[in-house]
Amino acid sequence: MRFTKITSSALAIIMVAMLVIPIGINNNEVEVHTPRSSFSLSEEITDVPYVWQEVNGFCFPSALSMVLQSMGMDLSLYDILAASGAGFSMVSLSINEAIRFLPGVMVRQLPWFEFFTDLYGLEMQFYLDSSTDFGFYALQILENWQSSAFDYSELVEGPFDVMRESIDSGYPLTISADTYYLPVEDWDLIRDNFGPMVPGGVGHAIVIVGYNETSQQVRVHDPGVGLGLDNHGFPDDGRWNYTMSYAQLFQAWQSAGFVTFRLSNGTGKVADFEDRLATYIWNRMVGNRTSYFEEYENFFYFGTGADAFRGMGLDMRLEVIRDYAQYYMEVDKADALRSLGQNLEMMITMQYHAFKGSLDSLPHLLPTIDLQAFLDEASEALPHFEALSHNDTVSMSLDIPNRDTLLYNTFFEMGDNFDATYDLDGSITAFSNELEEISEHLIAIADAWKAAGEALSQELGEPPGLLSGDLTVVIGGGAALLVIGIVVVIWRRRSRE
Repeated sequence: MRFTKITSSALAIIMVAMLVIPIGINNNEVEVHTPRSSFSLSEEITDVPYVWQEVNGFCFPSALSMVLQSMGMDLSLYDILAASGAGFSMVSLSINEAIRFLPGVMVRQLPWFEFFTDLYGLEMQFYLDSSTDFGFYALQILENWQSSAFDYSELVEGPFDVMRESIDSGYPLTISADTYYLPVEDWDLIRDNFGPMVPGGVGHAIVIVGYNETSQQVRVHDPGVGLGLDNHGFPDDGRWNYTMSYAQLFQAWQSAGFVTFRLSNGTGKVADFEDRLATYIWNRMVGNRTSYFEEYENFFYFGTGADAFRGMGLDMRLEVIRDYAQYYMEVDKADALRSLGQNLEMMITMQYHAFKGSLDSLPHLLPTIDLQAFLDEASEALPHFEALSHNDTVSMSLDIPNRDTLLYNTFFEMGDNFDATYDLDGSITAFSNELEEISEHLIAIADAWKAAGEALSQELGEPPGLLSGDLTVVIGGGAALLVIGIVVVIWRRRSRE
């Protein structure tokens, strides 16, 4: 078995993942069948619990929760977001046309996954296939992480061999898949309106729980079923547990670079579990840049933790938004403004749910640490998160329904104003009061995160986290990342396409 070491690269770290699946043309037709209601397997792991991801972008931790609970570890979706630090992390980027928030669950997933598995003493193998377009692209992004990966293109074992070995050993297998090929009606939206994934697209995590060599089929648990806006809700009809053929699995898996996360039991939790996790969390919250991007701390356009929110708050002004609208992907300025509001609200909403759920999970993960001061300070951020969030933003839809939310209204009406006047500066300035209100909420979140992180560090007897330089304007923070999570929110109406 050959082993590929991923090395460091400065180029990949400046890449920003577009967290909206690009619109494509269905050049590749896929035959979709309704899954059978019954399935008989000779090799199936029974009693694997189902964990619904609840929010777009949370499929990977949801899949991990299913796998870990089947291994006897009582870890919910939000336990994993807390124990990985993802619920207490945020990154921003702001440079010319690139203004973007990235919630912790989307930031450098393999490193926080490695931290989590080390914390619990789990055995983890990460695979991809660099001979595929998606796998090759992902490998370039992963280079800066200094992480290790098995490359199927250099192994005797293939993806289906790893699948069989994992299931035979009693461990469900988490993989990344292209939803275009997943044979369940919830993904008809992808088939009807989009093409298969492109390199750099957004994969979706599912869990393989069984296979049958005779029928050439697999059984999966899909955490994303039920996310569609028109049929949103927990899929209590059981359609999340479905069958697909080896051929369908091959298409879905290959299109996502055969990305594979294999977990199994290891040595168990580290002896200093609580101190290590608590230290990691306060470093993430105060924005210790080394915690996020070791060796890249001085890349000025990164903002991390509290400074991600503070920097974005300071960017809610004419000059920054004007530059963004003028340069953003060379699209219509009104669409650029609407895109900014939509994406900011979407990412803040994702982080709001992750943060709130992680706060609830933390006391039982850190039972011997007095968290009261930390929780008091951290809770101050919640009403400000809520003011900038809306659940419809992270539901799948081709059209965003009208809603009265601060971020949505400000930037969509700003775009409408520009459509009517073609005066970019005037259209932005007309909403200066709303921009100031958004800024105040973001800076309040920053203050709460910094205070909470420092309270936790003091409880541990540690000095406050030190940042790599004080930036007058912390200009966001984009990071190269491998995204495992479906986010399908297209704000432009189909008539505009």
